[in-house]
Amino acid sequence: MQLKIPTDKAIEILKKRKSEIGTFDFEPKVWKGKTENDLREIFDGFDTKWLQISQINFDTPFSDVKYEVLEKGKKQANQYLESYIEQIKEYSEIQNIQHEENEKYFENQNRGLKKQLSEAISSANVILEDRNQILSELNDKNKEVINLKENTVQLSEITINKLFGLLKNLPIGQVVALFGSIFAIIGFAFYFGTLIQEKSNMDDEFELREKLNNIENSNQNLEDKIIILEKENSELKNNLKEQSTKKTDTIKTK
Repeated sequence: MQLKIPTDKAIEILKKRKSEIGTFDFEPKVWKGKTENDLREIFDGFDTKWLQISQINFDTPFSDVKYEVLEKGKKQANQYLESYIEQIKEYSEIQNIQHEENEKYFENQNRGLKKQLSEAISSANVILEDRNQILSELNDKNKEVINLKENTVQLSEITINKLFGLLKNLPIGQVVALFGSIFAIIGFAFYFGTLIQEKSNMDDEFELREKLNNIENSNQNLEDKIIILEKENSELKNNLKEQSTKKTDTIKTK
């Protein structure tokens, strides 16, 4: 059952028609016409309550039973109107309960989405912190490589100076041979150590960049999830707003 007008107004009209039944100047044809029109305006087009009223018989060609037929018709009309009023009240109460349940459902959904959104944002912040930390570690590794190369060069210079100071009195042939051997050893050690260090640094850098890429991908997924949650949250808010607007309009109409 659906009403085309507010509940209170519908009940008010039906009570008015009900009170007219017991008046001294009650005119059955006029009353039936007004009541049928009222029922068409109160209920939707598929409702046939107005037909029940149209079928009530208030008159008869037999004069000896005219009063009985009129009273019987009034009783039927009164019972019909009373049943309509009770039906409107019952359905109105059911609709109010459903409306409250819908509002509670949307509110719970809204709270749940807000919680998920807050958790997603927190996770995104943690990922950003991890990303920044890995970038910092990557920069530190690069600085270590640069410092290692610089210190290695300085150590080589110091070693050569010391060797010149210690071996300046040796015969030239021995010095040349010794220096050749030392430089060969140092060069090989330096080259081998550099390769090991570079490989280690490359492995560390690769691992850090892999972690960074994974974090950036996770961050992107979280951002997408946040966008979806915000959209759902917005839709819930719009639904709640529409429900509230409808309720406000109904109250104003009443």
